[in-house]
Amino acid sequence: MNVFLVLAAFLAVSFAFPIQYEMFEGHQVLRIVPQTKEQLEHLLAIESSGILVDFWIEPRQVGKAAHLRVTPQQHDDVLAYLKKHEMEHTIYIENLRTLVERESKELAERVPFNAGDDPSKITLNQYHTLADILAYMNSVATANPTLASIVNIGMSYQKQALTAIKIGNPGTNKPAVWIDGGIHAREWITTATVLYIINELTTKQSQYSKLLSTIDVYLMPVVNADGYTYTFTNDRMWRKTRSGPRSGCYGVDPNRNWNFKWGVAGSSNNPCSETYDGPSPFSEVEPKQVADFLTANKANLKAYFNLHSYSEDWMYPFGWAAHTYPADVNKLKAISAQAVAAIQAVNGEKFQYGSITDIVYPASGSTIDFTNAVLGIDYSFGMELRPNGDASNGFVLPPSQIIAGASETWAGLQVVLNAVANGQ
Repeated sequence: MNVFLVLAAFLAVSFAFPIQYEMFEGHQVLRIVPQTKEQLEHLLAIESSGILVDFWIEPRQVGKAAHLRVTPQQHDDVLAYLKKHEMEHTIYIENLRTLVERESKELAERVPFNAGDDPSKITLNQYHTLADILAYMNSVATANPTLASIVNIGMSYQKQALTAIKIGNPGTNKPAVWIDGGIHAREWITTATVLYIINELTTKQSQYSKLLSTIDVYLMPVVNADGYTYTFTNDRMWRKTRSGPRSGCYGVDPNRNWNFKWGVAGSSNNPCSETYDGPSPFSEVEPKQVADFLTANKANLKAYFNLHSYSEDWMYPFGWAAHTYPADVNKLKAISAQAVAAIQAVNGEKFQYGSITDIVYPASGSTIDFTNAVLGIDYSFGMELRPNGDASNGFVLPPSQIIAGASETWAGLQVVLNAVANGQ
């Protein structure tokens, strides 16, 4: 009997998540630093050579490292392309399977959050499935009926719930802030960070009483519900939505699909590209429904945050063109400097700040360009959370770093939330 029990337990753990790490055998992540403007342009144009690539950190500036995942099938072609354009590389991750396999084993040991559980049972130092997250949000709202309420944003392409939670003490016509994560499916630390903030605001009510009496905070842990689920069940490195197929490929980059300067720069019209911007603006139901909610509530929304990983950046608009900024850019620079200082004070991590094009890369059709230019939300920010570009794990950030990463992010966000509460 004991043998059968042990076997059953083993099977339960083994099949808690499909064994997907084998697909990453031999995948490497290369670190490439373009030394000239010409090399930067060639690196940016690698897909035009016929090689569909997955940049973990896209080429940004001369002297700044890019991270490029290379499959065994692409390896020779990519190295030949780099050699042709006299670009050197180092190996950032030798074998991606090793990281994903370790993470898969950690996931099998996680503590699920079930419907009806007390909110205190959430394990914030672990990554959670969409089912866990929705159950937790419902539990928080049930346990705190005067403080928190569920906001139904809509349904995903695959008919999964798109859910946010509103947290704030009773009041009318209060200024509001929106924080979301998980727009790119594989960026798990962003979703874990939003869960951390939900827990902070609802378990430390006396600490945040003044803030929550002044403003409401909307939090959406997973914007890209279908893609996020797919990272647990099929492909840990999935980034896009799950619509399609189009030309045999699935998904759209939901952060290139917003209806402002769509398709202008930093996106692709190839359905198989990681930065495919879709057949039309808001072709994807997920960004469209979030945008509809934001638009309906724009009179009260004073700040918007879109969380990403990785590289430790704090960004304001615009992403559609270089050296193009909102009229109040000096105000954005000032509060950004305060925010990154608050982040650094927690764990010593040094985030850089600037516009999307100043510090990252062109990205038109993005969330914060839309919320700033179309909805008039001045405090529109995107963040790239930890790790920085020198770490050796990229998107596969160990759960042991969740609390540190989430707490430093929250410190930066509070700078803006307090400014909103003070009418600044």
